[in-house]
Amino acid sequence: MENLALVLLYVAIPSLLFSAVQQILSWRKKTLGSDEPKFPGPKQYPIVGRIHDLPRFSMWLKFKEWADEHGPIYETHAMDQTFIIVSDEKIAEELLVKRGHIYSGRPQIRSLIKHKDGPAYSALMDRHDIWKYQRKWAHAAMAEAYKHHFYGHVEKEMKRYLGLLLLDPARFLDYTREYCGRVMSRLAWDDATQGKKNGDSADQTLHCMSVSGPITNTVTPLWSIPSFMNPWYKYEIKRESEQRAWWHNNYKLAKHRMQRGELPNDTWAYRYFEQIHREGKTDYEQSHEEEDFASCMIGFVNLVGVVTISGPLKFFLMAMALHPEWQKKAQDEIDRVCGDLMPTMEDFPNLPTVRACLKETVRWRSGVPLGVPHQAERDDEYRGVKIKKNTIILACEWSLNRVPEKYPDGENFRPERWLDPSWPTYQEPLTRYPNFREGHGMHSFGWGRRTCLGQNIVDDEMFVFGAGTLWGFNSGPKICPLSGKPVPIDTQATNSHVILEPNDFQLTFKPRSEERAKHILEGYQSVIGQLRL
Repeated sequence: MENLALVLLYVAIPSLLFSAVQQILSWRKKTLGSDEPKFPGPKQYPIVGRIHDLPRFSMWLKFKEWADEHGPIYETHAMDQTFIIVSDEKIAEELLVKRGHIYSGRPQIRSLIKHKDGPAYSALMDRHDIWKYQRKWAHAAMAEAYKHHFYGHVEKEMKRYLGLLLLDPARFLDYTREYCGRVMSRLAWDDATQGKKNGDSADQTLHCMSVSGPITNTVTPLWSIPSFMNPWYKYEIKRESEQRAWWHNNYKLAKHRMQRGELPNDTWAYRYFEQIHREGKTDYEQSHEEEDFASCMIGFVNLVGVVTISGPLKFFLMAMALHPEWQKKAQDEIDRVCGDLMPTMEDFPNLPTVRACLKETVRWRSGVPLGVPHQAERDDEYRGVKIKKNTIILACEWSLNRVPEKYPDGENFRPERWLDPSWPTYQEPLTRYPNFREGHGMHSFGWGRRTCLGQNIVDDEMFVFGAGTLWGFNSGPKICPLSGKPVPIDTQATNSHVILEPNDFQLTFKPRSEERAKHILEGYQSVIGQLRL
C-alpha cells in the first residue's frame, strides 16, 4: 500500500508543481494589488491558503469558530479556490436571493464526473436548459403529489416501519433509512422494494461529493493522475455507471408496465410517460439519450428524497431519547388527540409540540451544516469588495442556526422556542406553525433559485414519522449490561457528508403498552398485503 501511495505521489508531482506555480503567480498578483478592499478572514499562506488546518470532518465547527472571530461575512482560500463564508441571514438573502442571477452556479466537485453538465444530478448542475427543464418538471411533479399528501404512501410505510421496530428494535437505523428509500421508490416507480438500494446508492453518491470523501475533492491536483492508474477516477466511473444503469433499468421496467396498463397513475414515472404520450409517442418509445435523461431526472428526485430526510429522522430519534421531558410532552399531546389510533397527516394542526420537536431537531443538528455551495457566475461587488467569477459562497447553516439574536441558547435542544411567544422564532397560529414549508428557519432548504424542492415531502414524512414513533414507543439510550449506565451518544459524530447522517448510536425502544403493541401489529398486518416487501 505504501508503494502504491508513493507511485501516485510521484505521478501527481507535475500537476502539483503546476498548481503551485499558478498559486505563486496568483499570490504575487494579489500582493501587488493588496490595497483593494477585501473581506476579513483567517490568515492565509502562500499556495495552500488555509487548507492545511481546515478539517475534512465537521468543517462547519471551524467555520463557526472563524465567524465568531471575523464576523458574519469573511473570506478564506483553499489552494486556488476562494471561499466567502456567510453567517447572517440578511447577507445571505442579499447575495443568494436578491442577486440570485449572479450567485446560482454550482462549483465543480472534482470526484463527481461531469455533474455540472447533466443529466444525472440536477441539484449540482449549472443553470442551463437541462437544469431548467428537470427542475420545472420535478417541481410540478412534487406539487401534484403534495396535493394528495403523497397518496397515503407515507402512512402505509410508517405502519410497516413501526411493525419492524417492534420486532427488531436494534436495527432502527437501518429501518429509518430504508423507510425514506421505500417512500421515494414507491412514488418514483411503484417499487418500494428498491428502498434499501436507494438509501445505499444515495450514501455512496454523497461520499463522492463531500470534502470528507475522496481526497481529490480537497487536494484537487491528484485528480490529474492519468486515468489508467487513478484509483479515485476508476471508482467513480464504476459507481456512476452502476447507478445510472440501475435508474435506467427501473425506468424500463416502469415503461413496460405502462405499456401493459399496469403502472399506477400516482407515480412520477406514470406522469412522465403520460406527458410523452401527449406529445405523440403513443408507444412510449424514445431514443437511448432521451431515456437516459428521463431516468436520471426521476432517479435523482428519488435519491434526494432519501438523503435529505434520513439524517434528520435519525437525529430526531436521538433527540427524543436524550430529552425524555420533551418526549413525554409530545406523547401526552398525541394521546389527547389520537388516542389508540396512529397519527396521520389529518392530525397535523393539532400536534404543535410534535412539530416543534421536529423543527428544533433540524435547527439543533442540521442535516446540511455547511450549506450547499453557490458559485459566482460572473464578477460582482458587495460592500465595496470585488467578488470574482467562480468564487464559492457558503451560507453556513451551523452558524446561521446559532445567531443569538434569533436563536438564544442555540447550542441546546429547546423546542419551546417554536411554541412560546417570548422566543424570537414563535409564529401563530400553532395549527400551522412550526412547519418545514414556510416561516422561520427555512434557510435549511437553501437559497433563491437553488432552493430545495422537497419541503412538502419533508414536512409530511417527518411529521408522520415523528408522531408515529412517539405514539408507539418509549425510547432512551441503551443501557450497558455491565455498568448499568447509559451508553454515551456523541451527538456531533457524523459521516460529515455534505448532507449528513449521525454515526451509528444505540437506543432502546419499548412499546408504550401492550394495547399499543397490539395496534402496531394490526397496522403492520393491514398494509403488508398492499406493499411490495
